[in-house]
Amino acid sequence: MKWVLGIGLGAVTVIWLAMEIATVDDKGKGFGSYSKAFKKSLIGVISLFVVAGVIYYGLIY
Repeated sequence: MKWVLGIGLGAVTVIWLAMEIATVDDKGKGFGSYSKAFKKSLIGVISLFVVAGVIYYGLIY
């Protein structure tokens, strides 16, 4: 049951971080600009989390 909480917390963290980065990268041209920045930052944040997970579990197990 703890793993469900961990996955949920990880997903919320990824979305929150992507939204923060998108807010900084937004060009101020409305929702379309924010949406593009969010998608771009979401891909970057997910890739960073995947790399961190591989390194973490690679070194632990």
